[in-house]
Amino acid sequence: MTGKISEDPDLVLNGTEKYAASRGGANYGVIGSTLAAWMAALAETLTNKTINAANNTISNLGLSMFASGVVDTDTTLAANSDGRVATQKAVKAYADALIAANDAMVFKGVVDCSANPNYPAADRGWTYKVSVAGKIGGGSGINVEIGDMLICITDGTASGNQATVGAAWSIVQANVDGSVTGPASSTDGNFALFNGASGKVVKDSGIALASAADFKAGTANKLLDAAVRSNTPCFVAHKNGTNQTGVVSATWTQLTFGTEVYDIGNYFASNVWTPPAGKVHLSASFYATGTIAGGALVGVAIAKNGANLRHAFVPSGSNFGGASISCDDVANGTDTYSVFIYVTTTSGTATVDGGSQNTHFSGHWLSP
Repeated sequence: MTGKISEDPDLVLNGTEKYAASRGGANYGVIGSTLAAWMAALAETLTNKTINAANNTISNLGLSMFASGVVDTDTTLAANSDGRVATQKAVKAYADALIAANDAMVFKGVVDCSANPNYPAADRGWTYKVSVAGKIGGGSGINVEIGDMLICITDGTASGNQATVGAAWSIVQANVDGSVTGPASSTDGNFALFNGASGKVVKDSGIALASAADFKAGTANKLLDAAVRSNTPCFVAHKNGTNQTGVVSATWTQLTFGTEVYDIGNYFASNVWTPPAGKVHLSASFYATGTIAGGALVGVAIAKNGANLRHAFVPSGSNFGGASISCDDVANGTDTYSVFIYVTTTSGTATVDGGSQNTHFSGHWLSP
């Protein structure tokens, strides 16, 4: 075929044009529509062909192009098939449902508790870490420190403070080094003692811190606090300068005491001290004058419930005499203590000097 080929950009093709061709050495022309039909007849459907993906690119491939049933959008993956491909949404929904159904712990982030925030809205299993110490659940919430873990234990928990949603949360402390353990139960108010040498186990001592009321009642096995020590039953009494006359010779006569220097617990009255149950210490002293022969015996006694408990005798001087005594005893809570004296005169009666430095009576409660 000879001649020139030119291009006309304005020419509109309609399929009737002829295209130059040659075959077997002969030149001829082929109508465009015929050529198009011939090329279409050459197209083949890919069947049982191998496509090397490394050397080819498949574009515009959509889910709708897959055969029915290949792409699975079921969020429960109920088919459980090796012949289906789950979509991203289906996989995520399935995983989220699985985690929620099993209340798995899911880390949701950190919480700065420096401003005492409320608890966040959460489902059971959601966990948070405390990044800055403070309170969680508002100003009346729980103290937390860095590293503590907040775990929601109730599904559908709304955001709120300690009073409204605190019961839906559990707090796990991170800083438990040196924590101390104790018995399964103990007596309220008792002291705790270390059990062994580890410094991490305590036990019930069996000893309580007494109140003033316990102390006054003489309760056994009680230790004393400062308030109780300041209220330990004790007293000092004297005659405040008033003499006691008419002391009959050779007769045990009770002394009277009109003035109390102090009387802790108000247990001294009418010349008698009635302390709480427990160990007590008592002391007394007197000085008397009268027609008394030198060397005659004078005596003083601490009486318990009106009967002499302890007494002491000393020789008198000429026309005077005196004696002192002290003793310990165990009171039952109703026992009374008083002072009696014994003076022998050669005539008349004796007079007990009322000076506070000469004639006095005192007592102290010691212990249960």
